Amino acid sequence: MAEVTVEQLAQNIANEMETRMGIGGRGLAAKLHRGGRLMPRSVRADAKRIAEALPLVRHPKLIRQVDVARLEAAERRVLAWLKTVDPRERRLDMVLGMAGGVALSILTTGALVIGVLIWRGYV
Repeated sequence: MAEVTVEQLAQNIANEMETRMGIGGRGLAAKLHRGGRLMPRSVRADAKRIAEALPLVRHPKLIRQVDVARLEAAERRVLAWLKTVDPRERRLDMVLGMAGGVALSILTTGALVIGVLIWRGYV
């Protein structure tokens, strides 16, 4: 019974990470590896705790080491944080960040060109 519950917890988090954050991969562990750095440390630790419990629940003797109530609480915390993530806002922030970087590069290059022209006496 615990095996199905823990796998469902992991699947719920993995599905939410894919829809909210756009992180691909097979399973929760792969998604955490690819996009865990985008999550706060405490949320990432909760999700990692669930991912680490998956191999334990597949083993008949090690299943006793798994505290399902603690994992359910961790899942609630992770899902509560994921509900606050807005995919549209994340895309907009990414585009604005890239545009700011490009603008800074253009301004720096322009200032450097003008500086060289002044130094060489053309302006």
